[in-house]
Amino acid sequence: MSMIKSRLKSVRFFLFLAAIIALVLPLMAQDPAIDRIATELRTGTVPVRREAARALGRVSLAQSVRLLQQALPNENHAPIRLEIVRALRTITFQRYPGYRQALQAIGTATNPRLESNELVRLRATEALWEAGKKDLLDPVPILKRSLADPSQRLRLAAVLMLRKLGTPATIDVLASAALDKGQGQTIRLKAIEALGAVALSDLGPVGRQIATANISIFTHRGVDPVVPRQALIGWHERQIGYLSSIATDPSNGPTLMLRAVKSIGQIKDKSAIPTLQRIIAARPHPSVTKHATRVLSHVMARQYE
Repeated sequence: MSMIKSRLKSVRFFLFLAAIIALVLPLMAQDPAIDRIATELRTGTVPVRREAARALGRVSLAQSVRLLQQALPNENHAPIRLEIVRALRTITFQRYPGYRQALQAIGTATNPRLESNELVRLRATEALWEAGKKDLLDPVPILKRSLADPSQRLRLAAVLMLRKLGTPATIDVLASAALDKGQGQTIRLKAIEALGAVALSDLGPVGRQIATANISIFTHRGVDPVVPRQALIGWHERQIGYLSSIATDPSNGPTLMLRAVKSIGQIKDKSAIPTLQRIIAARPHPSVTKHATRVLSHVMARQYE
């Protein structure tokens, strides 16, 4: 009996070892031609290294991803690093083997502590934003980090990308840039404008009450509700809350306050009425008061449409 148990253990160990080998061998397998290209990427002249990076992107195998990932931090020439990022982007968007590792490598190129060149960081950030639009990752955390980048150009690009993304997750990130007095006025103005431009489906207070009742009834019956639970969140009220704090803070100056009022007018939600009334009563600046009065009339007219 003990001999049978011993043999069973040996068989199990052999099967386990065989499974490990089956997994590891494909990873260890190296194509000599790709290795040759990788050698050129490490030791060739600038034009040769550029072409080698492009070639590895066209090959688009897991092996080429690893080689590009290894070359990126060791490359001293910024144009070659830019070419490596482009090659990784090609692999990512074609969803070739290793594209997830390619995304990670691109992510390191967005970090100013790891990548000194502004253009390389910008192109890497754009690549991740595009990947987010294709549902390959969530780009909001990367764009949030870019708002702390030392380059104003890249911070501004991050705001514009967040605006184009336009999901509920962008509201808090845009608001943080809009409220941050350490940011330059250009960045804050664009963030305030983007905050008002985020187009969301919001049912409003009454609509959310109806949706809550709908969800309760359908849940009780074991049926999926007609209105999703996500619709219960008051996105417009959050947008207006952030914009209100900017529009009512005189230390922001009339330019930022006026932009906040204009963004409230873009949202056109009746939850803005109390905020607009407070702004008009405070009379912060003639142009701000005038525009707040105009926006209030439009919002009040719309609720009777």
